[in-house]
Amino acid sequence: MPVNGRWYDQNHDNYRISGIQLDISKTPTAARRYGFFVSLLSGPNANTLASTEPGGIDTYKDFAQAYATYLVPAKVPITVDFGKWYAFVGYEGLDSRTQDNYSRSFTFTALEPDYMTGLRGTAILSPKWTVNGYLYQGYNEVKNSNATTMTGAGATYNVNDKLSATLQGYEGKESSSHLNESGTYGGIGFPTPGPAWVNQINPVVVFKPNSKDKFAFDGTYASATHKGNWNGEAVYYRRQLNDRNDFCLRVDRADDSTGLRFLSGGIQLDSFTGTYDYQAGKNISLRFEVRHDIASHPFFNSDSGPTTQRTTFTFAQIIQF
Repeated sequence: MPVNGRWYDQNHDNYRISGIQLDISKTPTAARRYGFFVSLLSGPNANTLASTEPGGIDTYKDFAQAYATYLVPAKVPITVDFGKWYAFVGYEGLDSRTQDNYSRSFTFTALEPDYMTGLRGTAILSPKWTVNGYLYQGYNEVKNSNATTMTGAGATYNVNDKLSATLQGYEGKESSSHLNESGTYGGIGFPTPGPAWVNQINPVVVFKPNSKDKFAFDGTYASATHKGNWNGEAVYYRRQLNDRNDFCLRVDRADDSTGLRFLSGGIQLDSFTGTYDYQAGKNISLRFEVRHDIASHPFFNSDSGPTTQRTTFTFAQIIQF
């Protein structure tokens, strides 16, 4: 029985290899201004990541990221990337090695994009300001689903060495009238056919009062013309106990009142998650997690049928070489 509404961790009572990843990169320098980054991914995680790809699940799934980089000769550091890269929207990410929690929030799972394909530029204007610009195919698209181009922009302000704030956003025409392999439309995965003009903004705030504690906030607010809206927030607290042990608490809320993202009619989902990490060795991390989910109407799979609440326990290993 699948654990619905979740991201990579969808199998109940089952231990499996979720993904095998190989990263290959070359960082550009002033002497050699061209670089690249390739992230090869194999396993069930690759299928999940490509599940709404208009070009087909198997076509590009092995390349989770693949882009070339150019360091522009300028007074301020400017880099330009071209290719496929993980989405700029959101606090959480797709690489399990770098996440505060093992499972992803509902906000990340369905309200925020996963990857883009196109052009992005990053300029570090000062120690306090970094700005970004994006021109890309669409939400979770290597193959463009509607022959239009999306635009995005963002800025990060480092208030001081403890507090930073980021605001990202994008807009453009998403979706199409052609079904993808998941039975939805476009890389964005709408349940109904036809394109819509989508706007999404995403504020992220990170506060590190000392070397051991971190607080974070992630908010997502989006609309699709003639289809509906969605929004959500997640709040995080991470504590580094010592060199080997740390834990993270997360509370998140996802509002999909028009049924565009979770494909279950209008619904609100809330989640409370605690993750404990133990660094068993230089290359091995053990993760233990307990999570309680609440839905506004019966949604979660169970042996007795859909239910409004669910508690899960997860044990995961992350091995790096």
